[in-house]
Amino acid sequence: MLGLGAFRRKPRTFEYKPRHYDPEAERREERRKELLGENYTDRYSDAKEEYKPGDFIRNAHIKRSMAGKPVKMSRQSTAIRIAAVICLVAIVLWILLT
Repeated sequence: MLGLGAFRRKPRTFEYKPRHYDPEAERREERRKELLGENYTDRYSDAKEEYKPGDFIRNAHIKRSMAGKPVKMSRQSTAIRIAAVICLVAIVLWILLT
């Protein structure tokens, strides 16, 4: 039966809470307790979250890019740059071949 109206069944739920043990995190936590003393109970009390390598560089790049508007190059300026590069390459080739 399809279960119409008030007779509809609710899906089964489980009270399963997975447990995860990370020995590396445990060692880090023990080291923090050694460095900060026995009163250290709050996890990551000095920082909101754990530092990941490269975060400083990545965040600095994002802050710089959001600080100012991105500069759009006009078609004319890109055409001038391309023409300048072609001229330089032609001059270098002419000097090398003569």
